[in-house]
Amino acid sequence: MTERGGAGWLESDGLASLDACELARLVDRTSERELRHRLTGGVREVALREIFRRMPEYLRPARAAGFDAVVAWQITGAGGPGPHGDVDEFWIRIRDSRCALLDERPGSADISIRTDPATLLRVVTGNEDPVLAVLKQRLSVRGDLALAARLTKIFAVGPA
Repeated sequence: MTERGGAGWLESDGLASLDACELARLVDRTSERELRHRLTGGVREVALREIFRRMPEYLRPARAAGFDAVVAWQITGAGGPGPHGDVDEFWIRIRDSRCALLDERPGSADISIRTDPATLLRVVTGNEDPVLAVLKQRLSVRGDLALAARLTKIFAVGPA
């Protein structure tokens, strides 16, 4: 069991095996500073891969009816070389009440969301309101803002 403020769970290879409830609880118990510190290198890669791998599982098909968009997620702090080396990009397509992680960049996105990995983890686990994250300038949204506003309704956020 992790003590409040500790992030030993982020060191383990078991991050991928945590269920949504346990992950949300652990994120809630981990300080913001510790999350930001630990979400670097290999842990960052595992966490981001898991978030986006699980995204289709959390789509609410009935609420996604009629939603058709490509969403580009830009996660800052990657630290790579080049003009965009500090950003990892993940692309999802939501159409026909389904969500798919795209292997290739499809050209342009209807919605672009930019944030850091700690804020992303807190938002997807229900530990931070995405609207407040925007107001605090920890998350930015560009593109079709009406569609973007629907994202919080079509995905189950946090533990079920």
